[in-house]
Amino acid sequence: MKPSVVVNGVASIRRRLHAPQTGPFARYSRFVGIMKVLLPSLAALLLGLVVVWPKLALDDKRFQIGFAKLSSKEVETLAMKNARYFGLDESNRPFAVTSDLAIQEPGNPDLIHLSAPKADFISTSGANIVVDAAVGLYHQASKTLDLSGGVNLFHDAGDELHTPTATVDLAHNSARGADPVEGYGPQGRIESIGFELAGMGKDITFTGKAHLTLRGASPKGQGKGAKRR
Repeated sequence: MKPSVVVNGVASIRRRLHAPQTGPFARYSRFVGIMKVLLPSLAALLLGLVVVWPKLALDDKRFQIGFAKLSSKEVETLAMKNARYFGLDESNRPFAVTSDLAIQEPGNPDLIHLSAPKADFISTSGANIVVDAAVGLYHQASKTLDLSGGVNLFHDAGDELHTPTATVDLAHNSARGADPVEGYGPQGRIESIGFELAGMGKDITFTGKAHLTLRGASPKGQGKGAKRR
């Protein structure tokens, strides 16, 4: 026997076992080693978040919830921007009242102060009528609208009226005014002391002394009252 050969063979096997590994198996081994360190760290981090999160959520709620310091007058007065009110007249026809700002009368919920109000309703004859003004006061119980600051009334027949003040009764599809009126329509121009829109909503009656100018004709119609269809 030759012992040197055996010794050399064992030494060669030992060198192969301890030689640095390369290739895919070596990369997989490194990956496993990294994950053995990384996964426990992630688990510890998640466990810490589970413990700390309820305290963070509680602090966030405490920051968001609070009470505003309002005076008693502000609390009693209700206001709404871009307000819209929809209702029905006595014949179940719809009407609408809109406003840039609506403020309830303190101590009287029936009265609503309106800024830049606009009323849209349908007459008994089916005509669409639109009225707008600078300011208004809406009576919810009676469905009436007191307008001032410059009132404009538009009838879908092509007529329009301009007057300082007017009252619109939305429950009965009517409107009236006692201040000077200027009216324009397909037939011409009219001036009077007041107006009234009632009945079927087809006729506009100009009250007081009226002056009518027809298109393509000489002025006429001066006298007490005039009716425009």
